[in-house]
Amino acid sequence: MKTNFLSTLILIIALIFISNYSNAQTQTFGNKVEYKGAKKKLAVMISDVKHFNTTVETVESLKLKENGLTFEIVIVGILAKEIVENKELIELIDRAEKSGAQLVICEYALDILKVDKSKLDKRIMITPNALIYMFELNDKGYNTLVY
Repeated sequence: MKTNFLSTLILIIALIFISNYSNAQTQTFGNKVEYKGAKKKLAVMISDVKHFNTTVETVESLKLKENGLTFEIVIVGILAKEIVENKELIELIDRAEKSGAQLVICEYALDILKVDKSKLDKRIMITPNALIYMFELNDKGYNTLVY
């Protein structure tokens, strides 16, 4: 009797957990994100394709122009090489630009990775050093995030 009660209780708790998890997923995935922060200027430093994709999806969800937001995507690390050499990333560049985000790439990363800068998409601004650029954005009142 005790075993049946305990098994039933565990099953009920598991079902509640799964139900809550499912609801949380459907409530957030694919919906417009509402930014409630006070700062209207945002910047993210990213170093890989996965974070680039996530950042572009976030930028699209934020509806920058409608909400009066400025957003800069600062590209560093191996992504600096991939953004030039991987033609599949042009779609993400297009989406970011269409959404109103400014793309900035670290020249230092391009040099270290021996990337041909002449092949860089002309819509991407070059900064000599991404870390210094992020400090400067912070000084200009940007909310900055590195991930």
